[in-house]
Amino acid sequence: MNDQRRIRLLTGLVVVLVLLNIGLLSWLWLRPARPDFRGNRLRERTFLADTLRFSPGQRQQLTALQRTYFQQMKPRVQTLRQARRAYFRLTDSSLTEAQRRDRLLAFHRQATDIDLLTLAHFDRIAAICTPDQRALLNQLMSKLPERAFRMPRSRRSNRDGRTETRPPSDSIR
Repeated sequence: MNDQRRIRLLTGLVVVLVLLNIGLLSWLWLRPARPDFRGNRLRERTFLADTLRFSPGQRQQLTALQRTYFQQMKPRVQTLRQARRAYFRLTDSSLTEAQRRDRLLAFHRQATDIDLLTLAHFDRIAAICTPDQRALLNQLMSKLPERAFRMPRSRRSNRDGRTETRPPSDSIR
């Protein structure tokens, strides 16, 4: 009798777990889609065109500009990554001050080239905008530095205005 009770209990438990599993999989499959974020950016490539309310012709011009920009950026980003790796190896004690300075300057030169290319790209985008769209683009561009250099949520102040006193989780302290 005791064995039958255990079997019924285990069977009921397995049935409940299977139903919960099916329910969870159904919820994951059928839930509404959310915007796809990668890091701090939306993956949606039409953000700028939608925000500035571009016409179909302007959208085609923007697509061509973006294609050219990304083709120019791809090799530069790779060289920047290599320069960044060299920059962060500056703690190697075998390097002389001149070698450290050269690596630091190479890193900053690559970053400057990328920034200049990006600013030129946004100048080209501004050229296809109407005056109203250009004003909106300028607003977006003025918010760009604060978004790009925004402090992570873990280091921002609490809701009551106090700042975090404990070091962040990635701290070496």
